[in-house]
Amino acid sequence: MSASGGLACLQPAAFHAVMGPIVAVAVVSIVIVALSAANPRFYAWVRAGFAMRREEQEARREKRPENRHLDAYHDSVAANSRANLARPNVEAGRAAVPALSSVSIDDRTWADLDLDQIYTQVDHTRSRPGQQYLRHLLRTPALTAEPIAALNRDVAQLDRDAAGTSAIRRTLELTDDRRASFLAKLLFGELPDRPAFWWVFPLLTISAVVLLALVYVWPRALIGLLAIAVINILLQVFYRPHIEALLPAIHEIPAFLKTAKVIGALRTDLFRIEREILARGAAQTGLLRRATAWLKFEPSQQASEILASLYTYVSFVLVLDMTAFVFTINSVKRLRPTLQRMFEAIGHIDAAQSVAAWRKTLPHWTVPEFTSANKEIRVAGLAHPLVKNAVANDVTITNTSALITGSNMSGKTTFIRALGVNAILAQSLGTVVATRWSAPMLHVMSSIGRSDSVLEGKSYYLAEVESIRALIEQKGDGAQHLFLIDELFRGTNTAERVAGAYAVLEYLNRGDDIVVVATHDTELLGMLGDAYAPHHFREEISDETLSFDFTLRDGQATTRNAIALLELMKYPAEIVTRARNALR
Repeated sequence: MSASGGLACLQPAAFHAVMGPIVAVAVVSIVIVALSAANPRFYAWVRAGFAMRREEQEARREKRPENRHLDAYHDSVAANSRANLARPNVEAGRAAVPALSSVSIDDRTWADLDLDQIYTQVDHTRSRPGQQYLRHLLRTPALTAEPIAALNRDVAQLDRDAAGTSAIRRTLELTDDRRASFLAKLLFGELPDRPAFWWVFPLLTISAVVLLALVYVWPRALIGLLAIAVINILLQVFYRPHIEALLPAIHEIPAFLKTAKVIGALRTDLFRIEREILARGAAQTGLLRRATAWLKFEPSQQASEILASLYTYVSFVLVLDMTAFVFTINSVKRLRPTLQRMFEAIGHIDAAQSVAAWRKTLPHWTVPEFTSANKEIRVAGLAHPLVKNAVANDVTITNTSALITGSNMSGKTTFIRALGVNAILAQSLGTVVATRWSAPMLHVMSSIGRSDSVLEGKSYYLAEVESIRALIEQKGDGAQHLFLIDELFRGTNTAERVAGAYAVLEYLNRGDDIVVVATHDTELLGMLGDAYAPHHFREEISDETLSFDFTLRDGQATTRNAIALLELMKYPAEIVTRARNALR
């Protein structure tokens, strides 16, 4: 029997029961296609909704990081007057470290020191709030010792309770969904008001569900279902853009609250303050948890693409997203201080366990020792965390700044970066890749990387001038600085470069600020006198081979390799000879 013949044999009621939903879906699909063709923005929203879970699944299969939302928490904190939210405090009744002071790493320094790669190495978090919180810590090093000491105490306890640590890590994974990256915006960003006609959304959703059920017994309900579906789609066109960025976070509220409840109820001595915040929060948000409980029935990240796409389609037609929003937004606003403390408590717990896991991957590390404000840094066994089999170096800077000379490729720039990276790690994660770190709390700023821009019509020298001016403008802001500079004013002629570098370095060295500069201009040592202690790297040339030991030494460099490199690269002998004669 053919398919058409089979349908013809069906009784009228059965026929309508089978064909009603099919026709409804077909008509609604036609409406969606028509609106997508007429309105490109509408098409973009539909496409984004169907693409979200596909991107999630692909990201998990390929194990590639989601970087677009990593700074969401940090940016939200910055937008709120850069409030310091580094560690929750139960007694104070808000998530803040008493008397905490911190600075934000500027974008130039962040790029110069390759801190995106540092973050990737450090990141062993299990949740999206943890990722964002860890990123925030790295971007805002503390200027007081207490938050670092508190973090180190929590990290040290993790090794003493393996069972508790394992339970916490498993629970944190409940908020590893991509949508949890939007929680920071929901909890810390600006929120729209619930519309005056908010009751329309749940009414339309319920009506659509009821009419869909009635189609099986009353075929004419199909007409009402189609009308409501069209109304729902039109409402999405006009209202959804106002809340688009918050919808993913709304769907993550159940997982977020479950994470808080489970960790708050764990029987362990780990993270007493944070678990108390989470336990209190779970009790205070019980109504919100029940109001959003139905969202738990969404297909999980592990669901098939067909099931996930089908749910997205149904949600779109029945305005489930907007119904969830109008039901929860007022509760979120009312409970916002509690939810913020819970977010930061989860973030702190995850960041601490991430630091503990990261430390186990390092060849050596130590906890930094912080001194009062003074012009002194004492470091032993310093290494760059991104350099494999790095040569460790010692350096002592006392009552001066430091000027480092040496030939190309000898290690000057890598050492400066290692010093800056470890200063930031010391004051953000309480960890340095060294055997000893003794220094005051420092605001690290740099001018290292090349930054000329063809698109902006900006020369390399002009970019340097602007970068150095940013360092100069920060003097006197109340913090003690560590200024890191590589080849000052290399974009201009020698005479003006040396004169300008002398004036700038003399100015930056005033007060307790410490400057560490790498240069080929050895004339600066004589001009700056005792204000800058000389250090250098050297190389050896033997058997037509150039080698470096990457070891920092006191004093001025006594070797050069630029012309030797010409010879090693088989330049004509005449060129090499003329170059050497020109030096005499």
